[in-house]
Amino acid sequence: MPYWTVDSHWTGNVVVLWCVVGCSKTHPAVKVLLCALFSSTLLMCLLVMPFMAHVGISKIHCNTHIPRALISAMILIYIILMKMEILYITIMAFVRNYHVTLAVWSSTKRQVKMFTAVALTVGIAIYSTAMATLLLGSVWWGMIDNRLGIVLVNVYNYIHFLAPVVLTIACYFSMMFVIKRNKRRLTSTLPNASRGQFMDQATRAMLAVFISNLVFVLPHSIYHVLPLDSDTFTYIIVHTVLYTHLFVDPLVFLFFNLHHRQRFLHALKSYQRWVSFRPPPSSPHTASTLPLHFTSSTSTSTSTDGKIVAKT
Repeated sequence: MPYWTVDSHWTGNVVVLWCVVGCSKTHPAVKVLLCALFSSTLLMCLLVMPFMAHVGISKIHCNTHIPRALISAMILIYIILMKMEILYITIMAFVRNYHVTLAVWSSTKRQVKMFTAVALTVGIAIYSTAMATLLLGSVWWGMIDNRLGIVLVNVYNYIHFLAPVVLTIACYFSMMFVIKRNKRRLTSTLPNASRGQFMDQATRAMLAVFISNLVFVLPHSIYHVLPLDSDTFTYIIVHTVLYTHLFVDPLVFLFFNLHHRQRFLHALKSYQRWVSFRPPPSSPHTASTLPLHFTSSTSTSTSTDGKIVAKT
């Protein structure tokens, strides 16, 4: 993977974090969860992506002289951040389902408390770090044999990828069912009721992020779970598809959220206007364009070296 793609990956996540933090319509607790989600992808771009790009190029040039300790550390960081991202997406789906269900079936409006959001964020980070460290540490340090280690790794992948995916899909289907049933109920009771959006912007944006994440991450999980061919070409293709979601997820989040999209476009237009009307930088060798004003008692003469000298 070319090194320039690393910049394009982390830039999108920074823009999303800027939009989320500055959004006045987003609840502070939801901001914490969204910032945790896109911060994990940002750390992936800053820490793992440059190393993986170096590994991919090294494999192409048949240069595998990479310190084993560095490889182990990057694999551990990569697994932790990947599992954190998947779990944060699941938590966001559960929170959106909770809000939609209460809004439809209950007259009281409840929001996730800040303490709950912070506890979920920190708890997922600690859980992902502890589970990945215990599993990989047991395999690397020889506490369990290779066959048992492979079985445990596969079980770990099934639990930490398939279970969150199934739960997330269930949450979004539940939201769609509740919203559709509520619309039918309103239509039957109020025939002239206006038809609004089937899904609000925040839910639609997170659903788009989940679908993008699922499309690009699923081949990588299959690659590591099933006994497939692990040649260099397959490795590069599968991981290139995997890392594409780090670039696509922020784009679909901005595109499907009207408020964030308008805020980003407004900032982009403001920057373009600032660049267009900004005066060019002055150079020490550039002649001044200011007019020369001489008083009536001032005259000029030319010296022997060609310079103009003012005389009063």
